[in-house]
Amino acid sequence: MLVEFRVENFRSFKDEQFLSMVASGSDKTLPGNCTETCKLKLLHGAALYGPNASGKSNLITALDVMQSLVLGSTSSKPGGFMPFYPFLFDATSRHKPSSFEVTFIHKGERYQYGFSATRREIAEEWLYAFPKGRAQKWFRRVSHESAREPLMTWGPTLRGDRTSLWQKTRPDALFLSVAAQWNHEQLTPVYEWFQLFLRVLQAFSTPDVTERALHSASNEQPKKDRLHRYVHSFLQDADLGVSGLDISEVPVDELKFPGEVSAEQRKRILEQIGHPILQTFMLHQVAGTGNTFKLPLQEESDGTRRMFDLAIPWLESLINGYTVVVDEIESSLHPMLVRELIRPYFEPELNKSGAQLVFATHDTRLLDPGLLRRDQVWFTEKDERAATRLYPLSDYKPRKGEALQKGYLSGRYGAVPILRAFHIE
Repeated sequence: MLVEFRVENFRSFKDEQFLSMVASGSDKTLPGNCTETCKLKLLHGAALYGPNASGKSNLITALDVMQSLVLGSTSSKPGGFMPFYPFLFDATSRHKPSSFEVTFIHKGERYQYGFSATRREIAEEWLYAFPKGRAQKWFRRVSHESAREPLMTWGPTLRGDRTSLWQKTRPDALFLSVAAQWNHEQLTPVYEWFQLFLRVLQAFSTPDVTERALHSASNEQPKKDRLHRYVHSFLQDADLGVSGLDISEVPVDELKFPGEVSAEQRKRILEQIGHPILQTFMLHQVAGTGNTFKLPLQEESDGTRRMFDLAIPWLESLINGYTVVVDEIESSLHPMLVRELIRPYFEPELNKSGAQLVFATHDTRLLDPGLLRRDQVWFTEKDERAATRLYPLSDYKPRKGEALQKGYLSGRYGAVPILRAFHIE
């Protein structure tokens, strides 16, 4: 489970800001919205509010970038540019590294892992473990810029191969990634959390997780039937008029190209694709006729496609205890549908594995004391330097039962746009 995420000097974040999933000890409301693990009381969800361009998406992108580098730094081209973008509205910050740190619990152990990086190298990297609640340093790395030679120091409790793995680590690769690539016994579980237990869904991406999960189960009939029933039910419960699914492969050599694409270009494109293309159809039954029609997924409404994309991530999260982070969760979805997506995370009989949902939204109807605790609401706003400030609703100590939606829209908690009348001349 996610405990805390920190980011500094990335996009609109200048100074270090943090999002905490630790529940307030003084808030006794909605006990199903949190759980206790490793002597910590952690929240099953958090909502991010704020005006446009205030930094909500940047926070989610920061976590996405951190995950991407952990999973991909060893396979990237040596000497390439990494996707780090420092705060640019400051002459000093633009030349400093971006920093990311995440604290999480995985397989009953708490870890604190982070790194700072420029677009060319890893400046620092560190990992601490907390067996029985006491901090143990496993390793800390300092780059060329901070020392004459790259320096790695080890904690006494980190066992196994260390020196040879460090020798295999490029300046632009993470030691954690290298260690996992070589199956280091202690470090691989840390990598595993990023690989399997963290899912980041951007607002305008088109993830194919559901499509590929359904297709990959095609050779396991019981699993295929179970997943199809779930996704079918998921879409039917959303009142989308879908009666079934059909997913098939389109061999790459059967793809059609415009006439102006040369044979050489066609060959190069097919080699880059390298795997079968999946084609998904939604089945629709016409009442009174008994006829069923197939409609390509790309011709369905934005809301239907959005729900299809979310189906498997939601199922896997609630069953396996994944942390799902979603930007603009209400995108193309009805407010009642969004509420139903959130609700299972806060019901113990449905969320038995510690699943978490962190989402950015503009839907103020979710600011309901019957749905979200006060410590589950966070805000982003820009300060006078155009830097993002991230802070919790609990800073304002709202009264129990306070009308949070009304208070937010009235500007009591900040993080609302200051608008002027639009002029048309």
